[in-house]
Amino acid sequence: MQYSYIIIDSENKVIEKKEFLNSFNELLCLGIYNDYDAAFNAILERKPDLIFFNFNEDIPISLLSELLNYSDNTPYVIGINAEERAAYQAIKHNISDFMLFPLKEAEIRKCILKFLKATKKKKLEKICVKTSGDYNFINLSDILFVKADNNTTDFYLNTGKIITGFKTMKHYESALPFYFFRIHNSYIVNINHISRINVSKSSVFLNNDHQIPYSRSHKDTIDIIIDKIEN
Repeated sequence: MQYSYIIIDSENKVIEKKEFLNSFNELLCLGIYNDYDAAFNAILERKPDLIFFNFNEDIPISLLSELLNYSDNTPYVIGINAEERAAYQAIKHNISDFMLFPLKEAEIRKCILKFLKATKKKKLEKICVKTSGDYNFINLSDILFVKADNNTTDFYLNTGKIITGFKTMKHYESALPFYFFRIHNSYIVNINHISRINVSKSSVFLNNDHQIPYSRSHKDTIDIIIDKIEN
């Protein structure tokens, strides 16, 4: 099972260990953020399971307190700082774990293993899609992509079947796990089914030859997908 994470780091110190983090198959990086607003929005939008948080004057630890006012999601937070006394701040703000700079791979490994042990969440395997007269329970692994169609949403499955749900794509988006990415106002794709990305045509190709366009406003999302597939 994979868990999603983001890095909040205005000093580019945690990023130096990104390659080491990539060696954990259980983890998927959703992005790296170096300012307060971008980090705050990313947590609310992407709902990561894990956050590596280099808190400092640029991005203070109070970000977490403010976040709790807007989100029901409670990620596991590994606080990072150069001062031992900062550990007290971390405890006050209920940070899950704490590391000191300079980062050591052995300490990172210990923190990740503690996270994996503590986060024994049940894997979501199905989504319920209500149609005109039925409740359809769809295996998430069967979904190739999701397409918005005004106030309804079409689910394209790897069996060739299309199921139309009577709610907006925004509603279903919040129920889909982290390996589903919105790449266009009208499309969400399951990255496990991506076979090719053509940058010149701004298109994503799926294993069954479906061609899905992506918009320029979601180029950062495409970069995240490429990074995940490459690593």
